[in-house]
Amino acid sequence: MRKKSYSNSNKPSSRYRKRFGQVFLRDSMVVEQIVMRAQLTPSETALEIGPGRGALTEALAERVTTLYALEIERPFVEALRQRFADRPHVRVIQADARRYDYEQLPHPLVVVANLPYSTATHILRHLLTYRQRLSRLIVMVQKEVAERLAAAAGSKSYSGLSVFFQYYAAIEPCFDVPPQAFSPNPAVDSTVLRIEPFATPPWPSSDEHFLFQLVKCAFAHRRKTLRKNLLAMNQWQLNEADLAAVWSDLSFASTIRPQELSPAQFVALAKAIKPLRPSP
Repeated sequence: MRKKSYSNSNKPSSRYRKRFGQVFLRDSMVVEQIVMRAQLTPSETALEIGPGRGALTEALAERVTTLYALEIERPFVEALRQRFADRPHVRVIQADARRYDYEQLPHPLVVVANLPYSTATHILRHLLTYRQRLSRLIVMVQKEVAERLAAAAGSKSYSGLSVFFQYYAAIEPCFDVPPQAFSPNPAVDSTVLRIEPFATPPWPSSDEHFLFQLVKCAFAHRRKTLRKNLLAMNQWQLNEADLAAVWSDLSFASTIRPQELSPAQFVALAKAIKPLRPSP
């Protein structure tokens, strides 16, 4: 692949966002790989979150006719607006991606981003509340976070976070990125993920709020059995006999732990447990 240079001209001097765990992508080969994975067509609308110095922004601007760049830091916003002043199809917005109302943007959107390490999951959770407006997300996050999001049931990295994201979207790790691709160099590797929100979850729950309450409770103590964790939820007033019947109906082993249940099994468990709670 031809190595292309994406200039960091007009960048704010000696600034990077420590408070958000932000590092800046400087490897043009990695930029090209990310853009290739996004599979953008000129007619699509792209959204970049946290453009920073604009290396990825420059590559995206060449491939789509409408690009929104959402940036929280005023110095970077000003520098980016100056840099893209002669390209009106690039629209730089100063906003916090964790709270922004994405209803303001046209849809469907293709999200392409090098997300800040410390706020990546918060941003992704917020984005998924707008999942009907998103066609796909190509995002770079800390490798450990990527492993948790994409982890299979039964694996060491599988957690409540895995269940949440896999309930709403298909998640595919694309490739890893070493620290040397960034400035400053982080102490960890990164991973690019492809996230495709489901139009409808494959295992729809009639009460998603209760489902994720259950998941949170289930993973409160990973070393304990699932049944013990649920019995510890005093406000639900569950008893051994009721849970034994549920376990039998769902063909669960008595010693099953939360990390052994797939998202579909959590949906089935929530459906069975909900009627057992006392009426409010």
